[in-house]
Amino acid sequence: MERGLGRGWFSIISLVCALLTIALGLLTFVGWLAGLSVLASIRAKYIPMAPSTALCFSLLGGGLMLQILRPTLRWLPRILAGVVLLMAIAKLLEVVAGLQFGIDAWFVRNPANFGAVPTGRMSPITALSFLFAAESLVRLAGDRRGEWAGLFGAAVLVISSIVLVGYWYGTPLLYGGSIIPVAFSTAAAFFLFGSGVIVAAGAERWPLKLFYGDSTRAVLLRAFVPMIVAAALVNGWVNTALLKRMHANPALAAALCALAFAALLGWIISQISLLIGGRIDRAEEARNVAQAQLLMLNAELETRVQERTRELQEKNRQMAEELHMARELQVALLPQQFPTIPPDAAVDQAALRFLSLYFPTGDVSGDFFNVFPVGEDAAGVFICDVMGHGVRSALITSMIRALVEEHAHATNDPGELLTRVNKALTLILKQAGTTMFATCFYVVADVHAAELRFANAGHPSALHIRYGNGAAEKLQGPARNGPALGILPGATYQTASRPMAKGDLVMLFTDGLFEVEDPAGNVFSQEQLQAAAHRHATRAPEEFFSHVLHDVRQFAQRESFDDDVCVIGFRVQHIGNGTLE
Repeated sequence: MERGLGRGWFSIISLVCALLTIALGLLTFVGWLAGLSVLASIRAKYIPMAPSTALCFSLLGGGLMLQILRPTLRWLPRILAGVVLLMAIAKLLEVVAGLQFGIDAWFVRNPANFGAVPTGRMSPITALSFLFAAESLVRLAGDRRGEWAGLFGAAVLVISSIVLVGYWYGTPLLYGGSIIPVAFSTAAAFFLFGSGVIVAAGAERWPLKLFYGDSTRAVLLRAFVPMIVAAALVNGWVNTALLKRMHANPALAAALCALAFAALLGWIISQISLLIGGRIDRAEEARNVAQAQLLMLNAELETRVQERTRELQEKNRQMAEELHMARELQVALLPQQFPTIPPDAAVDQAALRFLSLYFPTGDVSGDFFNVFPVGEDAAGVFICDVMGHGVRSALITSMIRALVEEHAHATNDPGELLTRVNKALTLILKQAGTTMFATCFYVVADVHAAELRFANAGHPSALHIRYGNGAAEKLQGPARNGPALGILPGATYQTASRPMAKGDLVMLFTDGLFEVEDPAGNVFSQEQLQAAAHRHATRAPEEFFSHVLHDVRQFAQRESFDDDVCVIGFRVQHIGNGTLE
């Protein structure tokens, strides 16, 4: 059975078998009604099909046809099969238990004899076959369509085939005995009905699934099973019928049959070898073609990978160059020279002396600082730490720097400046549809007023190291620190103040300076940073920053930092017009 045989052809074959089954039943009824027994027996020397048998075939054929054409009416084929099942059971009970239901007498009251048995009566073998046939139709019309239907259909097919072979060999089964034999037309109807049920069950059900598909087993079965069956049947016919008619020598006939079967067996083996060998050759050829294609694809893939690798390397090189340029630009935006207070003072005579350290962890950083004059007697120091790392953070730092310059008129009031920058930054981030924030600390060192004015937006508080006693105090106002910039557009920031004296040191820093861990996982706290600042308070600014960093690195037991580090500080050289001795 070929793969191309679709479900439509299955239905057509089953429908033809059902119609022929019904036709044999109707032909039998016509023969009995018209007195033409040959219509019920096919040949005059054969026993005719009983009318009760014809009725059962009409019911079964009709049920099979309904199942094919109207599968939604599956209850009706079950009812028809149930009627046939009851008639078959009744007939078997008559034979086995001696009961008399008189079913056959409904159709033929005074039957003629066919040898020693009456005509018009159902054979017990016919009744047994009807049990299998009715059950196959019930299974076919069941909820699990076709389950076991092929098995019962195959049983009907085997029984009918045995009877038909007997007729073909000229030795009908049970002829001349006391048991009613199976009519030739009955066997033919059973053969047609069994075939129709098997085909209707489909190729996914036994036994057709053995023959269906492109597997080697299916191909061999399709090719040789029909041939072997036909050879066996022909051999039986030759031995039982032909040689008997020809009156040939039995020894010679047996030798000829043996030679014929040896030749047939040799031919079958050669065909199997050709079939399997051909499949192996085609499989080998397909494998070689696939291997060649695979090698070609591998070569093409390697070429594409090399091309993609070169492209990625070029893009990575370009990206690295762009990031390097971005880093150079970002570093260039940091103060390269610090303002002198007052503006006309020499560097060594300036009231404030500045020093900065900058250690980004990546090509670009989210930390930055700026120092700018606020009038003639003050300087503003701004430090910022944007969330995250990389390009996004660096872009936000540039935006904050631009916003600080835009609101330069408010630099004298740290709280006012942070409030304005926060409002503008929040609006920009909202329009961009992104969530970012930045912590900032801004302090104004007013030399004339001798005070520090500062405001904090969620940033680590700067340290104020007093000259003389070296106490390191946090620059904190009476109010709580404000939130980070970029989160709450209506946030306001308060300006706090603290007096400063000559010799004082102020250090602003980002959290990367103290949020480091030692190999055991212990964190260097902000309190430890205060203690380190207190220990080195008497040193010059350069030495002070160097020793504080040394303490942090010694704690972490490594030179590098996990986060960006930015430090900016200043020493108060003198207040007003005074000088530091």
